Amino acid sequence: MFSLDISNIEIQVAIISGTFTVISALIAALAAAIVGQKIANRRKLEEKLELAIKDISFLLEVEKLHCQHNKEKLGESRKNKTRDEVRNSGLEFSGKLTPGRVRP
Repeated sequence: MFSLDISNIEIQVAIISGTFTVISALIAALAAAIVGQKIANRRKLEEKLELAIKDISFLLEVEKLHCQHNKEKLGESRKNKTRDEVRNSGLEFSGKLTPGRVRP
């Protein structure tokens, strides 16, 4: 049968050294996992932001076309009146992500 003499200094040094190596490897792996998760979360947020910007651009083009139709039929675009009605309902448009203000 195999016996381990833990009173031997060389064996104690090897055990302690191995323990530190395992702990160091675990800390490195944990740090890599945390950093990797943060990078993945950032990419997901960037993708969602890009999608939101595209949706806003689309909706602004819909508004523009709708205003053109109103102007043809009613003689005025009614854009500001419509936006005021929406603001009165409690919603607000910052205008910060309009196509002209967003980086390409």
